[in-house]
Amino acid sequence: FWLLSRYADVAAALHDPRLRSQRSAALERLKARGEEDLAMIFAAQDDMTLFCDPPKHTRLRSLMQKAFTPRALDAMRASVAQIVDELIAEASPAGSVELMDQFANRLPMFVIAEMLGVPRAHRERFIAWVNDFNTFTGKVNTTAEENDRAVRSMRAMFAYFGERIEHLRAAPQDNLLGELVRAEVQGDRLTHHELLANCALLLAAGYETTANLIGNGMLALLSHPQQLCRLRQQPWLMAGAVEEMIRYDGSVQFSGRQANEDLTLGGRTIHAGEFVMLLFGSANRDEARFARPDEFDITRGDNKHLGFGHGVHYCLGAPLARMEAQIAFTALLARWPNVRLAVAPEEIEWRDNFSVRGVTALPLAFDS
Repeated sequence: FWLLSRYADVAAALHDPRLRSQRSAALERLKARGEEDLAMIFAAQDDMTLFCDPPKHTRLRSLMQKAFTPRALDAMRASVAQIVDELIAEASPAGSVELMDQFANRLPMFVIAEMLGVPRAHRERFIAWVNDFNTFTGKVNTTAEENDRAVRSMRAMFAYFGERIEHLRAAPQDNLLGELVRAEVQGDRLTHHELLANCALLLAAGYETTANLIGNGMLALLSHPQQLCRLRQQPWLMAGAVEEMIRYDGSVQFSGRQANEDLTLGGRTIHAGEFVMLLFGSANRDEARFARPDEFDITRGDNKHLGFGHGVHYCLGAPLARMEAQIAFTALLARWPNVRLAVAPEEIEWRDNFSVRGVTALPLAFDS
């Protein structure tokens, strides 16, 4: 397959309708081999906005946007702040914390669960389900056991949300899932399977990317103490700091496409049927687009990174992720004075995941 590593080429590819999702071809291969269990996951992805192409993508996105209006997201601000405060209080009584397990992994899952109307008692199970699904989609070579777990978790998620959807049809509620059930554009609504698939997508995409944004962002701050000090002294720089965290060490490293006709990109001819990998991590460090690209600078101007994609597939949840990160870092830096790494930097381990970049754990210490 082709690798696109420059900012201009990746941005152009994201806007090019001749490059389509790879999922349809993979689904047909699995069905032909009789692997119906795995085909179930690919069939779900085929109904997710992230993996489908126009005109289907246009239809799904227009319906889902009904539940992601600025007004709806603004109404979540107080709930996000409350969840952040509760998680910090639970995680930090002893002057030390493992940031990923005790805070970063829980915050986005609890926020999405709150938006979907999932009771608090049920939220922990979603972390296990989503981890199984994301392992399947993110590892280069998954084992038979990992594949089986992904299938079981997908079925469990579908069964859970199937019951919730039927309940909401009978007794509507004012939450994100209720909005998705009611969403209508010119008489069109999401089908039952589309609702299930995109609930799973909201959990999987909203959880892992935001969790790693918090982990990678905290590591970047602690590795650049002058930038951390400046952010403490000038908290109004927080919005720009979060954008720099995404550019400097983003959660999403690549996206895959397949050419549906011959095209020329970056001076090369890509033939119909060939695969293309868009390397976001590389594009966001392109010296032709960003001055001093390998420096972490929270005051960086013109920081139009590709961390949330570009074009028609621009991340629907980007405003929510930004809000979560800004609220989280503001609270963490205020509540944890002199926060520092509790291990040597070389001891930090990174996850075995090809598409999403994040640490397995981030032990921190601070003056309580």
